[in-house]
Amino acid sequence: MLSILFVFLAMGQLMAPVLGQFVNCSLSTVELTACGKLSPNGCCAKGCIRNAAGRCVAEHCTGSWDGWLRRPVTMSCYFHWFLLIFAAFIIILMSSVVLLNLVFELRLFLEKRRMRRYLRFSPRSSPSSSVV
Repeated sequence: MLSILFVFLAMGQLMAPVLGQFVNCSLSTVELTACGKLSPNGCCAKGCIRNAAGRCVAEHCTGSWDGWLRRPVTMSCYFHWFLLIFAAFIIILMSSVVLLNLVFELRLFLEKRRMRRYLRFSPRSSPSSSVV
C-alpha cells in the first residue's frame, strides 16, 4: 500500500496537470510559450508564469516590496525573497557582533588607561622604606 502511494506521489511530481492533459515541462521536446502569449500546454518560458487565464506573463516578484504577495508566484520568487531576508539577517547579526566587539575593546582600553593614570604607590617601592 505504501509503495503504491509512493508511485502515485512520484508520478504526480513528474507531471503537471493542465486542462485535462499531463505535460512534463522539463522535457526538451515540449514547446515553451513566450511571455504574453496563450499557453496551450501550460508550459511557459523561463521568467514567465501562467496566469489564471492561461496566458504566460512575466514574473515580477522582486520589482516591488509586495510583489511576492500577489498570486500566482513560483518557488523561485519565494527563494529570491528568502535569500534577501536571510542576507539582511546575516548583515544585521555581523554588524551587531562588530559593534559589540568595538564597545568591549573601547571599554578595555579606557579601563587600562585609568589604571595607568592612577597607580597606587606601595611603601616597599619607595626609597625611604629601605631605611628602617
